[in-house]
Parts: sequence; C-alpha cells; structure tokens
Amino acid sequence: MRRIVLILLVLCNVMIARAQSFAINTDVALLALQTYNIGADMTIGNRSTLGMSVFTVNQPYWHKGIRVTGAQPEYRYYFGGRPLYHYFVGVSGLIVDYKSDIDGRHYDGVAAGAGLTFGYVVSITKRLTIDAHAGLGLMFFDQKKTVEGLPDLKTTLNTKMSEGYTGYGLMPTKIGVTLSYIIR
Repeated sequence: MRRIVLILLVLCNVMIARAQSFAINTDVALLALQTYNIGADMTIGNRSTLGMSVFTVNQPYWHKGIRVTGAQPEYRYYFGGRPLYHYFVGVSGLIVDYKSDIDGRHYDGVAAGAGLTFGYVVSITKRLTIDAHAGLGLMFFDQKKTVEGLPDLKTTLNTKMSEGYTGYGLMPTKIGVTLSYIIR
C-alpha cells in the first residue's frame, strides 16, 4: 500500500507542472463503509482528466474478517465544455488484493479488470466539487478458497479443504460519491 501511495505522489508531482488544474479527492461513500481512500485528478486536455485513486479496508466495523487493498486509474471525458464540470464518461482499470473470512470459509485472491464509468460533477464552490458516478466492467479473478471443518459432518476431526478458482464476470467496478478539492 505504501508503494502505491508513493507511486501516486511521484506521478502527480511529475505531471502537475503540465496540468491546467490538479485536484485531490476522496470517495465519501467508501468512507462510510470504513474504506480509506485518496485520489488525484489532473487535466490533460480541454475536456479530459487522468486520475488515480488508492483504497484499503482492514477489518471494518461491519465485518471483521475482511482485508482489501486496491488501485484504480481512470481517464474521464467531460461533456460540459471543460474538465471537472457536468456529465462525464470514463474508462477505468481496477486491481484489488483481498482476503476474507466468512463462516469458516477463507478467500484469498486478486482481481483485475476494466470498465466504463458514467457520472455528473457539481461545483459547490470555486475549488470544491462533488460528483456521483457508477461504472460497470469485466473483472478477472484468481482466488484460493479454504474451508476449515465440515459443518455437515458430526465429527470432531479438524479437516481442511482447499480449492483454487479462476474466472471472470461482468460486475460494478466503481460506485460512489466523490468530494474533490481543486488545487490549481
């Protein structure tokens, strides 16, 4: 996680000299789920931005057996005549490393994918914006599932069964409400 944040900061510092505007943001919908996140967007054209966000959750209040870390780069094209304003469509990638423990089943895996994002940005003040967005994409995953004990067998043996899964599916890749502060 520290490497991802360091890479994000280095990329932002290198690109900020060329960017017309630069914004830092956080997804408040993810914060409500105790998923800590930070992101940065920079304009790269008259109607487009390039952004990167990183997120992590470790044993949230709603489920103690979950740990997720991920990164999500995104390119957005705005239809409002300028970047960070009105309707947009984006292309985003997503990579996630996860572990979870649900009812004696342990899942450990990685997922990666790409998808389309649609949203709308509202200016609250000159420097503060809020946007709502949703995205759908194709995700590939590779995980290991381990089951401890067999609840249907009435024995005292402590057995362990392990299986690996690889697959893909069409699923939501990005849903949220992001609060952004435009630095310049």
